[in-house]
Amino acid sequence: MSPLAVIVLIVLIDLLGFSVVMPLLAPFAEQYGFADWQIGLLFSAYPLCQLVAGPILGRLSDRYGRRPLLIYSQAGTAISFLILGLSRDFTVMLLARMLDGASGGNILVAQAYVADVTKPADRARGMGLIGMAFGLGFVLGPLLGGLLVGLHAAGEWRLRLPFLVAAGFSTIAWILVLARLPESLPEGSGAREAARVLSWRGVLDAVRLPAIGSLIGIGSLSVLAFAALEGTLALFVRRRFGWDARGAAFAFAGLGLLTAVVQGGLIRRLVPRFGEANLIRAGIFSALAGFAAIALATGWPMLIPAFVLVGVGQGISGPSVSGLLSRLTPTSEQGAVFGTFSSTQTLARMISYSAANVLLGRLSEAAPYWFGCAVYAAAGVTALALLPRVPVQQPAEPAVMD
Repeated sequence: MSPLAVIVLIVLIDLLGFSVVMPLLAPFAEQYGFADWQIGLLFSAYPLCQLVAGPILGRLSDRYGRRPLLIYSQAGTAISFLILGLSRDFTVMLLARMLDGASGGNILVAQAYVADVTKPADRARGMGLIGMAFGLGFVLGPLLGGLLVGLHAAGEWRLRLPFLVAAGFSTIAWILVLARLPESLPEGSGAREAARVLSWRGVLDAVRLPAIGSLIGIGSLSVLAFAALEGTLALFVRRRFGWDARGAAFAFAGLGLLTAVVQGGLIRRLVPRFGEANLIRAGIFSALAGFAAIALATGWPMLIPAFVLVGVGQGISGPSVSGLLSRLTPTSEQGAVFGTFSSTQTLARMISYSAANVLLGRLSEAAPYWFGCAVYAAAGVTALALLPRVPVQQPAEPAVMD
């Protein structure tokens, strides 16, 4: 199995564990009588810690290698799930969530690893495979979590079991890193030697590289828009169409599957023909049209073309941003840049989840999707204005590991 296939498998297994427990965290906490503010802290602790840790982990991976950081992050995730599955104390559970966030460098280091082991022309395809693993993980994970909760386990273990299964998934991913994943930055390589010491100044300098800041901004705006759907779709379909939680789960699964298919198969054919910059622009405006169609939908059949527009748009723009970002970033800065990108996306999600739910509650069920349209429009205008000036020169091709 090639290193690229191994890293994609690791991401899929890791996302399975993550998505198994996320829908169940709130009812699990409610079972022990936690207050609403305590449940909110359990949710926010992970992204807050990841926001701070992302650039640090990325920079460390540039200096010391991708493999050690993946070993650390996978171990932290596995331990955090195990603690959550065995604990009843709020403080202990909060510390577990903080540990998961502080060690949550799995995806950003995986993206830097893909950049190390692929040729520049294949970067978008490699990032698309990471996106496909994301999509499949978010389709299969909640379904598995629902099956586990439905098992006739005794008492409180009915909700504890998914957390322990998630810890098992993360442990499998950790073992795969140890046993099957070679280091992509060999000891003494030029990339390691060129990587600067850890500092916030170094991170800012990396983001100021030509076109890097613009791409990070465009990608983060796209996440800010798309997260409005992630945070409100279940309430939207319930209020407008009377769907129950099962119907919302199927809607999420269908959208995730469509995005995974686009990222895993279609993107590799589109990038050589149209280029990342054109796909970014097309994807953003396709998703914008899809959000407008959702906001205007008066019956559930109208959601089908809307979801196609959103799924295809997000499916081609996401890996194209990551692929172009990695292609324009020097090898010695890949971890720092993707760490910063990961943190800005985390911040975008945190803002969008709060803003979208406030808009839904105070204005209308369509308001979050008009908000998403406005943000997508800002991203599209930025892409139209700045992406044509992205340098076309490609960095030296890294060694591809068979």
